[in-house]
Amino acid sequence: MIFFRNFCNMELKEYLKIIKENRNLFFLVVLIVVSGSFTFFLAKPVSYSTSLTLNISRQGSQSTPDYKYDDFYRLQADEKFAETVVEWLKSPRTVADIYAGAGISVQGKSVSGGDPKQFTLRRLTKSLKPEKRSSQIVAVNFSAAREETAKKISDSIVAVISKNTEDLNRKQNENTWFTIIAQDAVIVKDTFDPFIVFVVSLAIGIFAAFWTIMISHYIK
Repeated sequence: MIFFRNFCNMELKEYLKIIKENRNLFFLVVLIVVSGSFTFFLAKPVSYSTSLTLNISRQGSQSTPDYKYDDFYRLQADEKFAETVVEWLKSPRTVADIYAGAGISVQGKSVSGGDPKQFTLRRLTKSLKPEKRSSQIVAVNFSAAREETAKKISDSIVAVISKNTEDLNRKQNENTWFTIIAQDAVIVKDTFDPFIVFVVSLAIGIFAAFWTIMISHYIK
């Protein structure tokens, strides 16, 4: 409390004087933060962000003379099924099946192929990020260490969700149930903007250096 009281009572010229007296420490802290930020991003393992779009369609149409309200009830059913697909992709059982289909053991290594730790239920649940974009579109985002791994996971997602849908269809007596149509996955290598990293790390470095000097000055 005394430190903050004294700090608030100081004038701007006093701050500048303290910084000038400790300019070597100031620039050292800034340099450490900026260089540390670049080291982190440069040493960070390569990863590929992937986005897969699943379109929900129907296998057939129901013939009826009744007024259909512009297919309102059908759109409602599509929306509910889209929510079901999202929940499937959050289920550890489904995610484990997807990884198994991509040739990845959840018992021995992760998507990166180099992590010997087993998947926890939380990691399985969080590894895929599904989102319902509309009543008939579900987007799935995830990351992988290699482009070919991302492609295998994308193909496995389509295969597993299609199989789950087919299993659900077998219990129906009509030919109007759902089918999954997938677009080609978009796979992009993750990169960082050096300018953004420099500006952000510089701002953080200046902030850290300022408080380091103030605390150091107070201790002295």
